[in-house]
Amino acid sequence: MFSRADVKPCKGSKDKMPCGRFVRWTRTVAGVPYAVDLAPHEDGNTAVWRDVHGILRSRRITEDLPLVPPEKRMMPHAATCPGKPRVQTPPPPPRPPRRPAPPPAGRLYDLLGVTSTAHPDDIRKAYRRLARQLHPDVNPDPKVAARFQEIGEAYHVLSDPGRRRTYDLTGRPPRAG
Repeated sequence: MFSRADVKPCKGSKDKMPCGRFVRWTRTVAGVPYAVDLAPHEDGNTAVWRDVHGILRSRRITEDLPLVPPEKRMMPHAATCPGKPRVQTPPPPPRPPRRPAPPPAGRLYDLLGVTSTAHPDDIRKAYRRLARQLHPDVNPDPKVAARFQEIGEAYHVLSDPGRRRTYDLTGRPPRAG
């Protein structure tokens, strides 16, 4: 009834590492591989037989389906496997977000000296006040000229409602175009 082709080493399970002992591999009625110990065992709860196609089959012995003469009573290998427990690896670190978070909106508001909730009239007044102070005709310093350009770009973005909304949502001035 038993053949050497049915005997292979233990593969382990999802909970245990393989023990390396040789076991007899059968197929359950559902077709799932199932390991039993090599020798028949009187305390076993698994019936093993070879079907008409030559495949070693196994099933659980119950009161409704007792052991019949061609079957052998075997012990499931999972009950006797001394395999080592698998070491659980820690979960991988969380992946960084695909897009970096937008920078906090406010640099353009800081350039003009207003809050992000400022009314368009307040933005215009702040720009005009700074433009009078930093205009190249009034103050010829090259650093002041660069600052004058920055407040001009800030006013360009914040004075247009669509550009301002885009800037508030993304933290970046919208592209020109």
